[in-house]
Amino acid sequence: MPMFAVPPEAPGRELAQALAAGPFSRALSLAIDRSGLGLARLRGRLAAAGVPVSTTTLSYWRTGRTRPERPESLRAVAVLEDVLGVPARSLIELLARPGPPGAPDPVRWERLWGPRNDVLPVLHSFDAADETSLLVLSLHEALHVDDRGCLTRLRVREVVRAVEEPVQARVVALRGCVPGRPPRLVATRYCRPVRTEVLPEPGFVLSELVPGRSMAVGETAILEYEFEYTDGVPDTSYDRRFRHPVAEHLLEVHFARDALPAACHAYRLDARGDRERDVTAVPLSPASPAHQFATGVGPGIRGMRWSWP
Repeated sequence: MPMFAVPPEAPGRELAQALAAGPFSRALSLAIDRSGLGLARLRGRLAAAGVPVSTTTLSYWRTGRTRPERPESLRAVAVLEDVLGVPARSLIELLARPGPPGAPDPVRWERLWGPRNDVLPVLHSFDAADETSLLVLSLHEALHVDDRGCLTRLRVREVVRAVEEPVQARVVALRGCVPGRPPRLVATRYCRPVRTEVLPEPGFVLSELVPGRSMAVGETAILEYEFEYTDGVPDTSYDRRFRHPVAEHLLEVHFARDALPAACHAYRLDARGDRERDVTAVPLSPASPAHQFATGVGPGIRGMRWSWP
């Protein structure tokens, strides 16, 4: 059988095409291959430049499992451009493009909270908020509303899968109904908080939770946690923001039996400020909670709103 040699310029041409058209993971992988540097040597170069990145994270970047999002990660990509000998900002600019269909690339927090939201700087200060190590597979949450229309507590049960080790954590954020009195994390099960930040004026609480045991990549775990609302102000909506796709999401809203809303609707948004989509009426009954259930949930915002008589 005749053997055909690959023209020596072919790898360079492939890399040039990937740098022009993306995706980021393919361009990075081809650049690493061309350089002849292993991930351990790249990690050493990055550490020497003051932007340490683990070999696991580098592997996930080049395979497309995750993408650099945090400011520190973007600085590491800029150093990689120099180390790998590709044009300045050629990899950075690919990150501004959406990933290919079916890719697990997350959306940016700015899309979900708005570009000038006060929560963003604090959110980005959590490594686990941007460099995902636990992916949510299933999310069940139960919101309780008292007879005055005030939100009282939120109970959440998540099934997560580890996609990176050894550091595995999940950051959750909850906004209160009015500025000045944010909710409180009051209980956890199968996990524990390692850092909690409270933003009194905008009314946010953010907590970093870690599973009760270390997990190998691919393993699943259950996380349960509960927040208590403290503002005592009636509200008419609740939503959840998703950076990553989730296999299933169940939202229950438990209204007081003798104080049901006049109407209730479920909706979704692709980004904060967008028009509501897939608006559907939710049945109300004193015998069961109002609920919204969805499978194959994509990145964006899903919630329910209601109006009082």
